[in-house]
Amino acid sequence: MAKTGAASPDLLVLAFEEIAERGWAGFRLAALAERAGVPLVEIRRQLSGRRAILAALNRRIDEAMLSFERAELDGLPPRDRVFELIMRRLDAMAPFRAGLRRLAREAPRDPAMALLTACRIDRSMSWLQEAAELPTFGLRASLRRRALGAVYLQTLRVWFRDDSVDLAKTMAELDKQLRRIEPVAGLRERRARGAQEGEAPQAV
Repeated sequence: MAKTGAASPDLLVLAFEEIAERGWAGFRLAALAERAGVPLVEIRRQLSGRRAILAALNRRIDEAMLSFERAELDGLPPRDRVFELIMRRLDAMAPFRAGLRRLAREAPRDPAMALLTACRIDRSMSWLQEAAELPTFGLRASLRRRALGAVYLQTLRVWFRDDSVDLAKTMAELDKQLRRIEPVAGLRERRARGAQEGEAPQAV
């Protein structure tokens, strides 16, 4: 039992520590309760089941990505806005990296989990498009979202192996991938109409 007055344990962090050690197939909610020092009913109150853990993590990471001051992104070109938002996601994911790395290894053997992950990534990229002030509706926006999702997944593969403090390899990979999809993902800076038509700027 948790001590009276003690800080409440972060069940998500502890859950992913369990997953890192036991894998998804070996993960048990009863083991999480024992690790957290809380009764199993408390796990039920906060997390309705195994899949709820993945949903809760995705929600937390989305909220971390979206918790920014608009001034932080104002004036940045679209590609740089997307870069900053994805890095915010990765920073928020740091406490869960070992467990996520284990899940990534096991996903190819679990089609249901892989499908759920793909759906969650698509929703998260939709929120990223909103935050980056990119179009979110229509077929073109959907295709661009898939391109962003592919960039995100490729960056995750590097992030899983990048143990540097400054995440230099991760940032370099993300920058490279965003530049690669820049023309098709709508990440280029929109020029003024006069500049597009080759008009010379007027003196003021």
